[in-house]
Amino acid sequence: MVVGLVLALTLQRDTLAPYRYHLWRWQAETVPSLMLQVAGLERRPSLEEQQRAIEAYFAITSRIRAEQEFPDPDIALIDALVRERAAYEGTVEFAIRERVRKAIEAAGLAEPLPLFGGVRLVWPPVAFELTSPPQLLVVSPRHRIERIRNVLLKDGLKLSEIEAIEARTDTPQQVSIVVPLGGIAAYPAIVRDDRSYASLVETAAHEWVHHYLAFYPLGLSWLQGTEGEILNETTANIAGQRLARIVAELFPTSLPPGADGSAPSRPPPSIDFQAEMRALRLEVDRLLAEGRIAEAEAAMEAKRRYFAEHGIPIRKINQAYFAFYGTYADQPAASSPIGPKIERVAELSGDVGTFLRLMREVRSERDLDALLARLERAAGR
Repeated sequence: MVVGLVLALTLQRDTLAPYRYHLWRWQAETVPSLMLQVAGLERRPSLEEQQRAIEAYFAITSRIRAEQEFPDPDIALIDALVRERAAYEGTVEFAIRERVRKAIEAAGLAEPLPLFGGVRLVWPPVAFELTSPPQLLVVSPRHRIERIRNVLLKDGLKLSEIEAIEARTDTPQQVSIVVPLGGIAAYPAIVRDDRSYASLVETAAHEWVHHYLAFYPLGLSWLQGTEGEILNETTANIAGQRLARIVAELFPTSLPPGADGSAPSRPPPSIDFQAEMRALRLEVDRLLAEGRIAEAEAAMEAKRRYFAEHGIPIRKINQAYFAFYGTYADQPAASSPIGPKIERVAELSGDVGTFLRLMREVRSERDLDALLARLERAAGR
């Protein structure tokens, strides 16, 4: 998410005040540490200390996630592990910021300073904090898939509270869903603290891409609605993944299974989730276009039950679910043609630096089409 959405979420007023997450408080609380980071005045741990902290942090994260898998988890143990992990948090944040920064430099995305062209720096500086991010209430009309409202909610809500919020929000004309977030591109970004090392690096890179794009036409296009959201999120997804690969090449980090921050492994599903979800999205789009709302909702519920029977539990699939996850047009819940087009631009660009420099000037799908046509012609010569 980028600045426009952040501001909209911050300024919203509704009946959900007891549950709302106040982004301005987060940013006010993090200003002192952010100033130290940007000024280069924070403590710089050694490479050995960084590696020890990474190993300890993600081993503890795996222990926490393993305990949370039990039907009756030991809450006191989880709390103790969270406190133990906090001792390594600052060093891990520093290490990953530095790794992502060096990947950005390696991608050729450092910018020359005005009047000092020989000096190049990463702008904006990589800045994020590891924490539990808020959740997001997403609202969509029943007759079409579209995000018409977004409300940030506090993390840690009970399932009963989430269901009550959704029930209060739903009407005959609209449906809602509360979804978890992996990160938010506030500044500094909020990055989820309970994921694997690889996932955390990719999320940090993804959120930096949003920060970067905010200074260009693509980032500003977020204010134009759904099309701008899809353009931005899909670009950030692809660029974040590629920057994370550069981090892996520059800083090989081998963490053993069960100590890399991942949840306990499960048997692989017996179905092709991506194909099934993509087919469902296309079916729902068709039914809604024909005005067959009840049939579309029945199809979504039937598929949710089918997924659960095959070991893929999803709490709810409705129009709001697709409105949120469809924003990432390179994902199976999407049906927008924008995703494949951006993926093709990435393929023709050759490297992530060129990809971002091309995409940052895109304002609309029409611009994207023109860019892609130009690249295809160049590739054909």
